[in-house]
Amino acid sequence: MSLTRQTITVLTTHSRQLSCTMPAEIIYPFIVHRCIDEYREKKAGDRIRYSKKHVLTHLLTGAQLAVFPNHATAMLVLNELKDMPIFLMPTFDLLTTHPDMDTVAVIVNDLKRRYAI
Repeated sequence: MSLTRQTITVLTTHSRQLSCTMPAEIIYPFIVHRCIDEYREKKAGDRIRYSKKHVLTHLLTGAQLAVFPNHATAMLVLNELKDMPIFLMPTFDLLTTHPDMDTVAVIVNDLKRRYAI
C-alpha cells in the first residue's frame, strides 16, 4: 500500500491538535505520514517536494512516535508495534496510564534508538 492524500489529525507541541491533508497511510492503530514540518513548509511555499522522511503516529490519540528515514523503516517499526493491546487505547491519558506502558515504552524506545532519525 502507498500513501494517499488524506486528512489526518496529529498532536503538535503543547498537545495542540493539527488537522492537515497530506500523503498518509492508515494501518490501524497507526498512521504513516509525511513530516509535519515539511507539510507546513509546503503550505507556506518554502518547499516543493517532501523528503523521504516518514512519521509514525498513533491514530487514536494523534501522538507522534518518531520520524524515520523512509517508508520501509516506518513500516518495519509499525509491524513490530501494531498488535500490542496498549495501542487500542482511545485517549492519551489512557495510553500513558495503561499497565503495560513501562514494558512497551522500553520496546518503543529501543525501536526509536535503532531506526528513528
